[in-house]
Amino acid sequence: MNKLWPVPDCRIEQITPDGPTHLRIAARSFQRARRCPDCGRASRAVHSRYERHLADLPSLGHSLSVHLRVRRFYCRNTDCARQTFVERLPKLAAPFARRTDRLAAAQGQTALALGGEASARLLARLSMPASADTVLRLIKATPLPDQPAPRVVGVDDWARLLKVPSALPME
Repeated sequence: MNKLWPVPDCRIEQITPDGPTHLRIAARSFQRARRCPDCGRASRAVHSRYERHLADLPSLGHSLSVHLRVRRFYCRNTDCARQTFVERLPKLAAPFARRTDRLAAAQGQTALALGGEASARLLARLSMPASADTVLRLIKATPLPDQPAPRVVGVDDWARLLKVPSALPME
């Protein structure tokens, strides 16, 4: 199943239809120990478990949601300020995210191409629904591409120097 629906660092336990146009994937992490994000010490002591619900890329016209069972661990380092921490899955989703990174990337690319309202309409038809406000937030969160430093600066006939800093020599 992991080859059909890759969920990084997780094992798929069950895939069930959840309505006529929606599939639900139940998954959990398969690693025994996790590292504390503050001190870096590995821990196997499980504090509790809970379920995260993540929207994912559609498959065969069906929208997908990943119901991910995650664990909270005790940090056994007495010098660490953090007593418990949640296992993170950086290849799948950011902490506190409600969608996978690959869905956010697809929605972001559509948003950059079409803008707010048009992108929201298209995404709904592609089984990746997002509101126009969410689409605009994705556009704002997209980093600007690196631009090379300009080699030549052009000045037109109407440019006028108003104030010359004293550190620059005048010709």
